[in-house]
Amino acid sequence: MALLVPAEPLTIDRAWSEAVQDLQAPAWKQLALLCNDLGRGLWRALSLVAVGLLLLVARRWVALLAFAAAESIAPLLSALLKAAVDRPRPPGGLVQPVGSSFPSGHATYGGATAVALVVLFTLPGPRRRLWWALAVLGIAVMAWSRTYLQVHWLSDVVAGSLLGAGVAAVVFGLAQVWVTQPDRSRARPEPAARTGRRPARSRRESGSPPGRTPPPDAAPETGAPRP
Repeated sequence: MALLVPAEPLTIDRAWSEAVQDLQAPAWKQLALLCNDLGRGLWRALSLVAVGLLLLVARRWVALLAFAAAESIAPLLSALLKAAVDRPRPPGGLVQPVGSSFPSGHATYGGATAVALVVLFTLPGPRRRLWWALAVLGIAVMAWSRTYLQVHWLSDVVAGSLLGAGVAAVVFGLAQVWVTQPDRSRARPEPAARTGRRPARSRRESGSPPGRTPPPDAAPETGAPRP
């Protein structure tokens, strides 16, 4: 999308912008402003720290590392794309964001965080489908809020949502593969030289008849007299 999106808004971008302007109401504005606060500054930092502390207390080190990686890579890529594309924002925004329009940083954060929360705190099964549905709803609300506040075009929030969700999916997928891969070092038997023990010899190799065990003071078969 970054390679194909033009500087000017698409036809669907203009149509969506006009549609959300017709929904102006105090309740919708408060919801959009709430999403604006949750996706930046102090509230965003507190939410990330809260999730990190839960994983830290539970000693889920790999999960904590994956969460930190997803929440770091996603905004970094979003910032790099903003600088590369440099798309102008819609005119007449209700808030004053920083940076260019494509992709939406709030939508990127929403996509990455929603996917991370489902993967981290739910178990596979029928119930997870409900949580996935709630995650999609949360991502959609965050994306809608940015267009409602007239600070992003529709294509901006679609790209941001896909970017955040994609980064989280890749990071947690790689973490899962790393955790579940077999430990080959434990599967291979250690050589006798490393264990310090000599390999066991069969009765035929030791010269003892089957069913009989030589006495501990038996002399070796060299013809020497027994002491």
